[in-house]
Amino acid sequence: MSYITHTITLSSDQHYGKRVPPGAIGRVLSWVPTVAKLSARMAFEERSTARTSPGWLDRASDIRFVDHSGEDETILYFEAPTLGEAAPELYQQLDFCPTRPAPGDTSFDLLGDVVMDIAAENADSQRFDSQLLRRIAGFRKRLNGTFQEMRLAGHRFTDQRPAVLNDAVIQTAERFSLTTPAPERTRIVGTLDMIRASTQSFALKLNDGQEVHGALLEADIGMLKDLFQREILVLGRAVFRPSGKLLRVDAEQVRTGDGESMIW
Repeated sequence: MSYITHTITLSSDQHYGKRVPPGAIGRVLSWVPTVAKLSARMAFEERSTARTSPGWLDRASDIRFVDHSGEDETILYFEAPTLGEAAPELYQQLDFCPTRPAPGDTSFDLLGDVVMDIAAENADSQRFDSQLLRRIAGFRKRLNGTFQEMRLAGHRFTDQRPAVLNDAVIQTAERFSLTTPAPERTRIVGTLDMIRASTQSFALKLNDGQEVHGALLEADIGMLKDLFQREILVLGRAVFRPSGKLLRVDAEQVRTGDGESMIW
């Protein structure tokens, strides 16, 4: 297994350096792996949470804290496995997935992407949903006034160009979370264009050429194989981005769409 070293640098008016209060550092250490795991799931499934945690996700988010240092700022050192080696099954199927990361990335890289999109106020991003936004916004409580800023570096994010999580980013996450439209009941008819067993996900091609991504909530995704490249009807909930555009469909029922009209 290949591991990449990442750093989290914490800034404080108290200039703690290496001598950091254990309660404060504990809150950060518990938050970072959890949100990195949610970011990894979001990148592959376009949802950050689900009832179960598949094996590939547990392996891909197996982050280890290895050291800390610092004179003025507090620097935390982590090791994270590359996604291609931790979850090879995700790269065995050759299909188009706009959010699928490179196999050399880690879950830390994906967390950095989430932070960068929020910092850029990208309300149309596919990298977060309302649950992940709430977790990012909740970092304010984790900092609890002890630290003012967190900088993530390593691999794609360098010390010169880190992903920065500060009060402005937290405020944006809070605003996005509050303004994201609530999920709505929906029914969609389209051609089943992609099935990915490893993530319980699928894609539909609509009559106008638009592609809609979905996740099958309960049933085994294998049940869809006989419907591949056929017209199907999906019943479930439409989940939106902060911009109001559709992010995905959480499918509760999938059946043949013969004779059905497309109704949103």
